[in-house]
Amino acid sequence: MLKKLYAPLCFLFFIIHFIPNAHSFQSHREMGDVANDPLEKDMFSFKKPSSNDLSTKLSLWGTYYYLPQLKDGSGSHALRDMRSMELGPNLSLREWCDSAMEGSVRVVSKNGEAKTYNYAGVSTENRVDCSSIFRFDVSKTKFRIANGPYGDGLDEYILSPYRTLATDVTKIIPGTVLYIPAARGAKIKLPSGRIIIHDGYFFAGDKGGAIKDNHVDVYIGTHKQAPFFPWIKSNESKTFTAYIVKDQKIISELNNLHLGL
Repeated sequence: MLKKLYAPLCFLFFIIHFIPNAHSFQSHREMGDVANDPLEKDMFSFKKPSSNDLSTKLSLWGTYYYLPQLKDGSGSHALRDMRSMELGPNLSLREWCDSAMEGSVRVVSKNGEAKTYNYAGVSTENRVDCSSIFRFDVSKTKFRIANGPYGDGLDEYILSPYRTLATDVTKIIPGTVLYIPAARGAKIKLPSGRIIIHDGYFFAGDKGGAIKDNHVDVYIGTHKQAPFFPWIKSNESKTFTAYIVKDQKIISELNNLHLGL
């Protein structure tokens, strides 16, 4: 999946998510809108683990990615599916290119309805020239309606803000839960005004093309930066400690959260 953070390290992040993670999974969930919001279900209240709850100790380094939120009708550049059919939203050139770079976008229509769209693949029809904005060619990007309100990860997983990690699946397999001590107690203020006190647990539910070895990418929802996670340094020499979690109850609950259950 081509999810990209437009930030000083955008070159690194573009490569990270260049390999797509498209899939055709369709479910009974309300597709791509803000219903079934995992943040409404997640209380971030798991207990502090004991040594018996943890197994392998890992040394990781991190980056982060997010979901742009835009208004429909700002321009004439349509989001198109793999058949090059218009999906509905029309964005400005800058917004279209940012969406292609990120790989997912939430668009609010003129009637107030919000839908999330994901990277679906590439085709040569109806290309959009982003060369004046990015040095990378995202002109052939195509989209689809997402299954989750924040976008989709691997297989049937949806993205859950402040929980989902993109990992090297040969090192940290999908469905793994990690405990990051430095994240426990982090205070995150949502646009709604709700304050989350993070419990330190994360779920491996996504991947990226250049996320290799001990590199993880942390999904931060609609926030564009992550000051609440100062341990994310976007520098492979700046590592932090994490542990693989054995607690089956926590693993099951976070798995269900990422399945939209």
